[in-house]
Amino acid sequence: VSTPAEIRLLTELLPTERIRVPLGSHSRHALLRELVEMALPDADAATVETVFQSVLLREALVSTAMGEGLAVPHGRTEAIGELRMAAGIAEAVDDYQSPDGVPVRACFLLLTPPSDGGVHLKVLGRLARLMRRDELRASLYAAPDAAGFAAVLQRAEAT
Repeated sequence: VSTPAEIRLLTELLPTERIRVPLGSHSRHALLRELVEMALPDADAATVETVFQSVLLREALVSTAMGEGLAVPHGRTEAIGELRMAAGIAEAVDDYQSPDGVPVRACFLLLTPPSDGGVHLKVLGRLARLMRRDELRASLYAAPDAAGFAAVLQRAEAT
């Protein structure tokens, strides 16, 4: 029995296949494209481009870098039919505008169709609450691979 997305765990919304440690990108633009491609591995090039442009448009409004090395880029688009996430750890993305000047390292991409606005906000809120924990961020940055990253999230959601 499937659980509604609004009450599912982040680890259920973010399978290990959509986590990359380390991410290969070193610029904001490349990082956002890499994450979109990870979130939509079976999508055609036109869909990936449409979704990527929606993320860039959102980013142009205000940077989704939250500080302390965290970014949560997100976009809403009709090009996808369900919530999709991708995440990973970047070595350093110096051009990702952050309020505290710390380069982005942990990045969580959230994509939703426009009709899922409530779920979109709930997932963003859950990520923000979890990532406020210094020990969680440190553990994510130290994760050796995607499975380690997922395990850190799973432990954090259990507490």
